[in-house]
Amino acid sequence: MVAGLAIGNVLSVQVQPVGRTVALVVVDAHGQVAGSLTFVGYLEIIDCIQNRGVNYRAVVISIAGGVVEVRVEPV
Repeated sequence: MVAGLAIGNVLSVQVQPVGRTVALVVVDAHGQVAGSLTFVGYLEIIDCIQNRGVNYRAVVISIAGGVVEVRVEPV
């Protein structure tokens, strides 16, 4: 999935179930999961999505090998 990404791409941020817990993931325009997000405060984003109805997007700001850095912001 990383190979298809470019700086400036906008991805949807979603919460998806994983077993008995949830993960914060980024999804492309075709509904394909591009990867999971982990950063200080990611649990707050999960809470905002699940309990407050806030939508977020992730903008690709850098790509280094298989590591993609994004800026997460509310929409």
